[in-house]
Amino acid sequence: MRHESRLSSVLDGWTLQLRRAQWQVDGRGCRPEVVKLVADGLGLLVAGQDPAGAARLQGVSWNDYLRTSLRTSAAFGHVGHELQAEVVDGTAHLVALADRMPWTISRIHVDPKRGTLLGVTQDGVHRDDRPQIPASQLAWHAREREGIAWQGRSLLRASYPAWLLKREMLRTNSIAHRRWAAGIPVAQARPGSNPSPGQMAEAQRMASAARAGDVAGVAMPQDFELVIQGIAGQLPDTLGFIRFLNQEIAGAALMPHLDLGTSQSGSRALGESFIDSWTLALEAWATETADVATRQIAARIVEWNFGSDEPVPSVVVSGIGSRREVTSESLNSLLSSGALSADPALEAWIRREWRLPERDPDAPKPLNATGVDLAKPDSTADGEQGDDWGLLDDEAAVPVKAAQRSRRRSNPDQMSLFGDGHPVQAAARPETPEQIQAQWEAARAELLAAWPKTAAPLVTELAAQAETAVADGDLPRLGQLAASAGVIAAQAAMLGKGGTKLARQAAAGVVAEAAAHDVIVRAGDAGAAKVNATAEAVAHIIAAGYASGAGRIALQHAGADPESVRDAVERHLDALSTAQRGMVADQLGALLSAAQHAGRLSVLERAPKGTTFRASEWADEKRCDACDAVHGKTYRTLRAALIDYPASGYRNCEGGPGRCRGHIAADWTAKAR
Repeated sequence: MRHESRLSSVLDGWTLQLRRAQWQVDGRGCRPEVVKLVADGLGLLVAGQDPAGAARLQGVSWNDYLRTSLRTSAAFGHVGHELQAEVVDGTAHLVALADRMPWTISRIHVDPKRGTLLGVTQDGVHRDDRPQIPASQLAWHAREREGIAWQGRSLLRASYPAWLLKREMLRTNSIAHRRWAAGIPVAQARPGSNPSPGQMAEAQRMASAARAGDVAGVAMPQDFELVIQGIAGQLPDTLGFIRFLNQEIAGAALMPHLDLGTSQSGSRALGESFIDSWTLALEAWATETADVATRQIAARIVEWNFGSDEPVPSVVVSGIGSRREVTSESLNSLLSSGALSADPALEAWIRREWRLPERDPDAPKPLNATGVDLAKPDSTADGEQGDDWGLLDDEAAVPVKAAQRSRRRSNPDQMSLFGDGHPVQAAARPETPEQIQAQWEAARAELLAAWPKTAAPLVTELAAQAETAVADGDLPRLGQLAASAGVIAAQAAMLGKGGTKLARQAAAGVVAEAAAHDVIVRAGDAGAAKVNATAEAVAHIIAAGYASGAGRIALQHAGADPESVRDAVERHLDALSTAQRGMVADQLGALLSAAQHAGRLSVLERAPKGTTFRASEWADEKRCDACDAVHGKTYRTLRAALIDYPASGYRNCEGGPGRCRGHIAADWTAKAR
């Protein structure tokens, strides 16, 4: 059966989708040395880590194991792999998963009371009641197992009646075409004639010898005529019946989309519904396969080396039935939203995948939007906008008076406001770039510490929605999970409070910078309204991320009971809440960067006319080439500076403006000079 054309395509459709999925080892909650040992043994990557470049020539090939286990268990219902280990320097390493094909298994041993698998016997001559291969040395896949029937159930079992009839119909149809596709020559005696036996024999010989051809012809005996006679009446529609049987085979395997385009009805929406149902079945089978690999392979590796009480890394799978092409538009959206950062690894991948040339380290720096060469840090931006921008005119500016006190510049060794070597010294300045960064990191740590408690109602709400959707059998609802307005408002209030606190600290720091140069300026509201609006937007973005994750995890566990689905969703969302890196941490960091920018801007907007501004990237320890080039650039007006620093960070930062720690600083001594 498995080699028949339609059934072979069914097996390929099921197995190839799972083989091209992303299989990884999830080591959360496990020690690094345990995770590495399991990942090396299975030949898998660790989730969140980049793949190694060198090929792995020894040990287990995960692709080969997956191909054998999926294809064989789909066709026969079960397949086994015997674990073989090798001890090196006191450590047991998995070196082989030797397949034990179903047709070589003579007996499956099962505990009659508990129904657990005890092992299998492969040798038919073996007479011992004990299994030849015990379960402790076996990874056993039993598809759709029922009770103690560890032989499983073949994917092709439901297609057997249709396959058997189709086989007979193909034979019948071939005979019909071979015998009756062309007309049969018939020698007929004319009415009233009485041919002799010799004439009958001659007529039979001539009719049998008749052939079609360009110069073919026939001469019949006297009183006979040759007639080419076809089939009279109608024959059964054998081909139509075969098409019906093909549809039955595809439907039995949840693959009716194979027949779209060959039938008289069908639509794209119908095809998507068919594929959705099939994808859910694929995900359930992949989850079952990953569970077998975790419990029967990864757990054995851990038990060999660390004992039975050591937490075991899980084998996880993702990306089933989907292929997301990375286009320039989608990549730009991910970078601009902060979901990705333009780090060197991402740039190298883009150049490799799109076959772009490698970066030339000697290439000149690009020009910015104002036409200024970013390679010259001391270049001045075009100031034709003038000093009469709304925030800097006489009516909007706060009256500033120079303090009648001596300038506090007695310590020439103190750090420059814009870095070593710049002529403007910030003597007696109460804050350094390191302190500005320390304030941001402290605020971020405080929000991350408070976030799990703040996110707890969100986790509970989404987990309950997922459980209800699975219990009701309404799987499309998993794509519509959403947090309530009250939960989002509570999160926005907490984020707004933390952001406003940092904005006030940033504003106070700018006031202190000005006072150190005998310029008096006040902070105003420290941009509280903008910070609170940003906090509300961030709360919505995080809630949407949680809802998407909850729906995805619930869909992967849709085959389990609703309570198990709820537990899986809660575990996943709790991991998001406690992670120190990732989506939540990035969004909180972007919020705090925006808060610092708003606080500083609330003071810079009130600077006296004639104040110039500079780009300062000293707070960013890992600044990119673009930020390094813009560092120290002079702007005649705040409006010109905001072109490069519109929100938080330099707009051309390779890591994304939301990750950049650069900011605008004022040259408060310009007015005094």
